Amino acid sequence: MAHETRYVVLLKPREDEVRERVRQRLLNPEGQACYLLPEALVGDYATQGLFEAAMIDWCQQFCRGVVLDIGAHTGTYAVSLSRHASQVHAFEPQRRTFYALCGSVALSDARNVECHNVALGSLEQAGQRTLSVVSADGGGSTLHPGSQAVLAQETVEVRTLDSYQLSGVSFIKLDVEDNELHVLRGATETLRRCGFPPVLFECNADNPPLFEFVSGLGYRVTRVSWNMFFAATD
Repeated sequence: MAHETRYVVLLKPREDEVRERVRQRLLNPEGQACYLLPEALVGDYATQGLFEAAMIDWCQQFCRGVVLDIGAHTGTYAVSLSRHASQVHAFEPQRRTFYALCGSVALSDARNVECHNVALGSLEQAGQRTLSVVSADGGGSTLHPGSQAVLAQETVEVRTLDSYQLSGVSFIKLDVEDNELHVLRGATETLRRCGFPPVLFECNADNPPLFEFVSGLGYRVTRVSWNMFFAATD
């Protein structure tokens, strides 16, 4: 029988000495989905629950095989959809956000989720690039900061999706802060090999080249929220 590692959480007040045991608490999330969420938005999470919860539920119907969560943040899509998919590949380039993603996956015991600390993009972008962190929750990290105030920067690896040579992909969620077109340009062989699976992608501003590229692949695009679009071939 394969060795199984499960996790518990030991909580201690920061001001206590490590050896102090009076105020520590031990939590066991076994059997539950566990999401590590950014403190900056704790009030919103407390009142609204997971962001895009209805969208996540809607996506379950497409998770028949391998699912790709590109721009995974701390794993709300990856963890939630893992029980419906054969495997999930979650891509998150920002380092601290990636650590939270890995924590969500480990504490949720989501064994079919593989986390990748890379940014996906086009072949022209491949290599070392500067990622700009523009929001306290880590969700706005981008290769294209534009006029936004930059809180921090770090060097990340950019790879194409095609370089992973994945097969059996049934659904893709894509939220990469204005790099969607580059990701799809670097994913054309994967899309073709997998029979052009449905793609849920974000678009925050007018972007004719993105929609022209998606349509050129044979997809029909439907708006499903103010900034989310669904592309499918049937």
